[in-house]
Amino acid sequence: MANIFLYLIVFLILFSQNLVLSEESKDDELNKPKFYIGKQYKLKGKWHYPKNNLDYSEIGIASVNKKKNKKTINDEIFSNNKILAKHKTLALPTIVRVTNLDNGYTINVRINDRGPKNNYRIIELSKKAANYLKINEKGLVKITVVSDLSLQEQNKIKNKNKDFSNENLEENVVLKKEIVETENLMDVDKIDVKKDNNLVRNNKKFKRLKLNYKKIDVPPYYLRVDITKFKKFKDAANLKDKLKPIYDKILISLNLINNQKYYKVTTVPINNLQEAEDILKVIHKKGFNNAKLFIDRKIK
Repeated sequence: MANIFLYLIVFLILFSQNLVLSEESKDDELNKPKFYIGKQYKLKGKWHYPKNNLDYSEIGIASVNKKKNKKTINDEIFSNNKILAKHKTLALPTIVRVTNLDNGYTINVRINDRGPKNNYRIIELSKKAANYLKINEKGLVKITVVSDLSLQEQNKIKNKNKDFSNENLEENVVLKKEIVETENLMDVDKIDVKKDNNLVRNNKKFKRLKLNYKKIDVPPYYLRVDITKFKKFKDAANLKDKLKPIYDKILISLNLINNQKYYKVTTVPINNLQEAEDILKVIHKKGFNNAKLFIDRKIK
């Protein structure tokens, strides 16, 4: 009887070990993502054209993911416990710099799925990423691709002989002190992605902070909606008249782009993000799906 009991214990131990190995094997499969761009697609009347755009930079509304973990289109897992995000067109994976324009918190985030599922929000953050940026439901953010880290992540996937399953973008994230720096967030072309020199101690070794989590100084700005532009003033004026019943605070400004004159149709400065999103939704419903948010520096 004692021998039978002993054999039963040994069997249960071996069975549990095999179960663990099986689960680990499944996890290993999930940690083998593929590089993915995808074809053009239509979302609520607007066409989106995915590409590996390493020069991408945009200002807009970020939402926060509320759903359970799921497999992504490039065979990863979108988890709210990791620093991840969804984007409509960037290659998967891409590493982007996300800055909360309300408080200056900024962090590197890995894009590994498509979303959000509307045309007036530009990125959907995991809960963990949103927590670092101090965003509860939604926030005004600036997104800029970190080209060197993006190429590094993409090359790992393309090189099938490398084992990168144990590497984690969010490893050793620490913000012992709030590092306040000044960046000109009004000038997209002049923003440099600064190399992270912050080191943290782990297992008696120093490792580089890949997320480069910090707080920067965001200059005061005006928030507005860029609706569209025309070559002729008459066309811009006609649109302004058509939009009056919906929103009567419309401006027309003359802009010079590549030595060509354009009449830009925008809103006046908007007081808060909710109002900006409401206006953006109405304008999108009227067929102006390319309308987007932008900011102007406040002149002291």
